[in-house]
Amino acid sequence: MKVTSDSSPLIFLSALELLDILRIEFGEVLIPEAVYQEVTANDLKGSDEVKYADWIKVVPIENTESLFLLPSLDVGEREAIILASEQNADLLLVDDLAGRRAAMMYEINVMGTLGFLKVMHRKGRVENLSDVLDELIEHGFRMDANLYRKILED
Repeated sequence: MKVTSDSSPLIFLSALELLDILRIEFGEVLIPEAVYQEVTANDLKGSDEVKYADWIKVVPIENTESLFLLPSLDVGEREAIILASEQNADLLLVDDLAGRRAAMMYEINVMGTLGFLKVMHRKGRVENLSDVLDELIEHGFRMDANLYRKILED
């Protein structure tokens, strides 16, 4: 399965010390240069983990003109969507709602951090989902109480 990612799933999974389950699940994750820079250019959670993960591959986008087609998104999201399209990726990991909608307009399958955690919980790779969600919120992930409850009910 070919998977690309935006920065937030990498940052949050790293903060939870669960980044490695991406490698276990997908083997390799492709990211564009802008995402690599967003994650590694400062002391964000995940910067070292992403920097030294040989299974996270930085791939340049070819069609830079496409960057102007998605002006409402940040450069990392734009490049991640373009990379997913250029690579015919099976999945794009992205949390931002506008980014998810834009990717779906390009007929790219998307999954956010929450969806990934839910799938990994079902597969037994994430044990206590409520504890993980609580920790995710502590690291700045925004979700309302209804979404929190729905994820646990599912």
